[in-house]
Formats: sequence, C-alpha cells, structure tokens
Amino acid sequence: MLYALIAGTLHHAVHLGDALALLSAVRWDEMDPLYRARTLLFGQAPEIDGLTQRLRRSGAFPRRATDRALVAEVLRDWRPQLLILLSWEIELAADLRQWLAGPQGEKLRVLALGPEGDDQAMAALDAGVHAYLTYPLSETLLIAQASALLRGGQGWEGTAVELPGILRIDPMAHRIWVQEQELQLSRRIFRLFHYLALHPGQTFSAAEIAHHLSDGRKFVQENTIAAQIHRLRKVLEGAGADVWLETVHGFGYRLNIPAP
Repeated sequence: MLYALIAGTLHHAVHLGDALALLSAVRWDEMDPLYRARTLLFGQAPEIDGLTQRLRRSGAFPRRATDRALVAEVLRDWRPQLLILLSWEIELAADLRQWLAGPQGEKLRVLALGPEGDDQAMAALDAGVHAYLTYPLSETLLIAQASALLRGGQGWEGTAVELPGILRIDPMAHRIWVQEQELQLSRRIFRLFHYLALHPGQTFSAAEIAHHLSDGRKFVQENTIAAQIHRLRKVLEGAGADVWLETVHGFGYRLNIPAP
C-alpha cells in the first residue's frame, strides 16, 4: 500500500511538472510582450551592451543601427515592433515622421531616451514618439516601459466621433473638423482633443488626463497638460469654438460640445 501511495504521488508530481513546463513554454509570450519582439536600437548611449543583453534575457531580438539611412532600410526589410531612440534630439523629428509614415510605421512603437525638459519631451511626442524617458534611468524602468508599449491594442484611439455640422473626428486619417472647419493639430493635441470629445461634459484633472493619454503605450507628463490645453484652446478659437473647452478651477478641464 505504501508503494502504491508513493507511486500515485510521483505520478501526480510528474503531471504537475509537465503542466508547469508546458505553461512556461506556451504562455510566456503572452505574459511578456517583449518575448520574440524585434527591437531596433538607434543612436549612441552609455552602457549599450548591457541594455542589449537585458533585452535578450527578456526574450527580445535586439538589433543595432547607428546610421539614419540604415534605419529606414531595417524598418522596411526587418519590420521591428519596437524602435528605441537611444539619444533623442529635435533634429530626429523629421526622420521619425518619415519612418512612421511608411507601411511599417502603423504597428511600430517608439520609445525615446533623452535629456530632461518639457520642450524635448513635447517635441518627441509631437513627432510620434509613444513614450519619452529621461537620463539617467534604470534598465529595469526601460524594460518595463518597453513591455507596456507592446501590450494592448488601440482602445479608445480607434473610436470615431460623428456629430453632423458640429464635430467629426476620423482617427484613422488623423483628421478633425469642428463646425465644418478642419483643424490642423499635432499628434499630441489631436489625442487630447479626441479623448475629451469622447467624454463630453465630463471634468478631468490634469493627472487623470495624463494617465488616460499615457495608457501604457504613450507616456504623458502631468505638468504638460496645462500647456496642451492652452494650445488646443488657441486652435479652437480659430474655429469659433474656444468656449467649448472649459477650465473648471480647482478641478480640471472639460469639453462642452453643443447639441446638433
């Protein structure tokens, strides 16, 4: 009887071990989006070898490029899912817009590392960067942000708004019309207006807006929201709709859209 008990215990232990092994082998890619993710690193940065090794340990396939022309070629032929700009500078904005305009840019996530300062961060976000991290930073934070960028789908960003004669937002074409007049907005201001338009009449604090616009893929700093609101109000003023955007003192901001 003792032998039967031992045999039964070993039998269940073997099956449990098989199950755990199967779980780790099959489900790892769902647990960590970096697993098998093609990752392109562009530019110069301290301790780049350590970062490359850390990405490999996370299961990613990192590749390095130091020439801007080579980046376009790698994006076209290798089609990476993540682009890490190791040393952001405003001069990169035009190149990044061109890289994202191609067919490979639709699903490409961009993480930029650079100096502190709102101007640098805003320029990066305007150019299409999804997250901006400042030096010095830890590899652990960088890996966590990279995983967050690769996780999840479009969510609210793919939702259109259609109010005839009042407001129309086409997120796929990245175009907005207010009272039949098309507005020219940067990527950053477009996302802000789009989110507020999906929640008309609802008041959001700067912290809430920053949180929702970041949503794990794009990082927005809370202290930049007031500047974004100011710029959006200026654009709406040109369309005679600046009264739509209301500052609720002590609470935050809300968008009041007139009824059709």
